[in-house]
Amino acid sequence: MLLIGIEPKAPGLHIFSQTKMPRLGLPQLLTIAKQMGHQCRIYCEDIASINWSDVRQADMVLISSLTSTAPRAYAMIRKIKAEIRPGVPILIGGPHVTFLPEEALSRGADYVFRHEADESFSTFLRWYESDKNLQELVAIDGLSFRAGDQFHHTPDPRRVDLDLLPTPDLDLIVGFRNPTTIPMITSRGCPENCEFCSEISMFGHAYRFRSEELCIRDIEYYHRRYGKVSIFFADDNLGANKSRLGRFCTSIAANHLERSYSGQIRLDLAKHPELLESLRRIGFERAYIGYESTNDQALQAVGKRIRASEMEEYTKIIHHHGIEIHAMWVIGFDADSIETVRDNVRAAIKWRIETNQFLILVPIPGSDLYPRLVREKRIFNTNWEKFDGHHVVFYPAGMSPRQLQAAVMLEAMPKLYNMWQTFKIFTTNGFKIALDALAAMRQHRRWHPLHDAKRNFMTMLLRLAGKITVYREKKSTKQYVRQLPS
Repeated sequence: MLLIGIEPKAPGLHIFSQTKMPRLGLPQLLTIAKQMGHQCRIYCEDIASINWSDVRQADMVLISSLTSTAPRAYAMIRKIKAEIRPGVPILIGGPHVTFLPEEALSRGADYVFRHEADESFSTFLRWYESDKNLQELVAIDGLSFRAGDQFHHTPDPRRVDLDLLPTPDLDLIVGFRNPTTIPMITSRGCPENCEFCSEISMFGHAYRFRSEELCIRDIEYYHRRYGKVSIFFADDNLGANKSRLGRFCTSIAANHLERSYSGQIRLDLAKHPELLESLRRIGFERAYIGYESTNDQALQAVGKRIRASEMEEYTKIIHHHGIEIHAMWVIGFDADSIETVRDNVRAAIKWRIETNQFLILVPIPGSDLYPRLVREKRIFNTNWEKFDGHHVVFYPAGMSPRQLQAAVMLEAMPKLYNMWQTFKIFTTNGFKIALDALAAMRQHRRWHPLHDAKRNFMTMLLRLAGKITVYREKKSTKQYVRQLPS
């Protein structure tokens, strides 16, 4: 069979849109299918446009979707069913449809794979090639489908043993040639309990690790295929198990696989300078860290187990070991105010963090935040495309939706990404980081015309007033919200 995978592109622009990094769900599944003897191709829209002639020949189509890409995924399903390949079975998976499977089935998907599909997908392929007995179908865990007017949901799948998975074949991705950076995952799960995150619901509380030996084998495979390419560890927290991280670094060094690495860690890994030294020794250049906020109440609410007073010192320690930082900030927690935004911006500049990403809090399905805000009737926009971290879709507790939108996009980002800040970055961090800042500034400037026709007037008012309170109006909350960028 010919299996076509599709990763829809995200709507609109964001600060780091220039990064062409595929997600690994489809490459993992279709590598398994390839080993079973099937022909497989993947179209990641951020990398290459879809060849619909290919899809027209497909025996099965797989789509992977986030919350913000769900509308585009559903539109693709309609297009395929109506114009491209009527009758072809369409499978969909990913975090969004895991928690809203009936929505996906109502939009035309034939099967929804919930949570981890690595084992259930191979079982499904064997079922599909056999006599398609319904009793065998309902025995496949983690599957949702429709029979007549009834939705059927089999039990959630068991957690996958990562050592049983093959190395994802990234050559299956059309157009993914001569990459500068490739993604790699060595663990799943998260022991934290952040209210705004769906990681636990998707993959569970307990961390599961791929063995160090197999991780080394994966790196060696990518080295043979792509040369000394940079590797981004897409684990939720690379340093979750400190002893394992130390052993992993030792194995990389022992196998002479030093190169440019980056990945996601917690800020408090700074309490273990020996691990930072081990990371730097193998070539670990940039840490992606969820700073979230300098507001202690917000940090406590999201379970960060860190105080704002510690953050500056931890940042200095990481910098001392020669590791750059990409900080991810989230604005819109119940404890946040306009002043929180300004405090975060001041901290990012004062602490000389190389690159920063300010995101608006998103109540995504699968998080504990989503049902709470639904109960409190605080979500006013259910257009999933806007659930991208750049649009306000709920009523914040400490400010109006309009104030939150403007605080992030018209105050925080312009203060961080402008020519003066880029020049300072160049003088302190060098040409490479300054290029990142210039790219971020360009993307931010491109964002405005697409989302806010009154940008120039609003920006002028902001500059004249010097404060975000310029957005106070004598209109009802609903009228206020309707004027949000759309």
